[in-house]
Amino acid sequence: MDDVIYNYIQKQLSEVPMILNRRLSYNGIEFNSKYEFRKLKSMIDSFLNNESEERYFVLPGIRGVGKTTILFQCYEYLLKEKNFNSNDLLYISCETTNFAGESDIEKIIEIYLDKIHNTTPALLDKPVFVFIDEAHFDKNWAMNGKVIFDESPYVFLILTGSSSLHLNYNPDAARRLNILPVMPLNYSEHLNLKYNYRTDIQKDLFDLIFTGEVENAQEKELTIQKELLSLDNYPLNDWNIYLNYGGFPTTFNIKFEDIIVSKSWSIISKVITIDMGNVFNLNKNNQNLTYKTLVYLASQKLGEISHDKLSNYLDCSKTNINNIINTLEKTQLIFHSEAYGGASKKVKKPWKYNFATPSIRNCINKKFGNSAGSQSEYEGILLENQIASNLFNLSNNNVSFDFNVYYDSQKGGVDFIVQKSFGNAIPIESGIDDKTKRQVKKAINKYDADYGIVVSNKTDCIEKRDDMIFIPPKTFSFL
Repeated sequence: MDDVIYNYIQKQLSEVPMILNRRLSYNGIEFNSKYEFRKLKSMIDSFLNNESEERYFVLPGIRGVGKTTILFQCYEYLLKEKNFNSNDLLYISCETTNFAGESDIEKIIEIYLDKIHNTTPALLDKPVFVFIDEAHFDKNWAMNGKVIFDESPYVFLILTGSSSLHLNYNPDAARRLNILPVMPLNYSEHLNLKYNYRTDIQKDLFDLIFTGEVENAQEKELTIQKELLSLDNYPLNDWNIYLNYGGFPTTFNIKFEDIIVSKSWSIISKVITIDMGNVFNLNKNNQNLTYKTLVYLASQKLGEISHDKLSNYLDCSKTNINNIINTLEKTQLIFHSEAYGGASKKVKKPWKYNFATPSIRNCINKKFGNSAGSQSEYEGILLENQIASNLFNLSNNNVSFDFNVYYDSQKGGVDFIVQKSFGNAIPIESGIDDKTKRQVKKAINKYDADYGIVVSNKTDCIEKRDDMIFIPPKTFSFL
């Protein structure tokens, strides 16, 4: 087995430098970088300048969000800008080594150091960088990485894998590693990657939501609107394309809708059959139930989902449904919000589920159909999912933005209620076309809120009228 791993390592050391251009460009145009690469680049520089000892990073995220591209960008940066020898840069995929019956990160690195550098982790005397894709195929990835971290101050580790990576490590390993979740794209990231356009409006939108101050966000919004109009190759319907298909950078350069749907469905299928099948030991029967569960969730109008109702619909046990839903959440294909209120309400009320990006919901509905009565209603469903995704990603993956997201379980309640610890409730309603502000007004009074927010295409720019703030969907999606 050691020979198989060694042969694979040799293959990677010789081939990866040759395929970088192909993996990091399209039609001769180099891919732009995401925030996670820029963060890792700064940490690499700090390590090389002896300014930081942080050198164990984990990037969890669902398939298709660009994790492998980030690894190759780090590799290229070290090879071409820092002039590292390619033998000091190892990229491996544990999915590939798993097919050979071996996904032990510690053992792979020890073989690499022994055969290529004629040393051990403890005796290594120069920096080497190890990039490990699909690390979740090593069941003990966190501790194996920790062992290497502890044995050598010269090994810099970057691991990517299933979203479950951030759940699958013990406290001892947690003290060593740094987690950088890679999420589906918000509209800011979409514009950066696709058109090389950057904006820093996110913080201003966050301040708008939690303080009610709109001036800074209005100024940034006006600047963005003017700059997008003069942006080369920027189509006027780009945001609509993004809403339907823009969550994954892997679909950027695909022009045909049916191929985008097929590509997106392939991502979903791999999560179910490979990630859920191997990592969570989901058998074939439960994998089939998972497909049906996703189709059911995607086809429903947004609202609370009862596990009892779902188990009856799929003719399976509630225990099975609970397991499938929990596993889907661990992969972060879906996420839930709880009812706003006290502990008893959170326990008694069903949860409300959304997809990681409306691209997933749209892909499933394009493939299997949906129950929306009109195009306007369907667009409203996608918009609510987009808002939920923006809020969920912001609240769960960035320590700078600490708040909780709920849904309003009252009859005729608003779509979302967001709240900082010990802060007032802030009701948010989304809508297409004829949505009114009545629900938000009702929520403001009921929850003693200082103001409410309406995300609607009935406004072209951010407006504040008394205790109501109106935000265009396109602007909100920069959050």
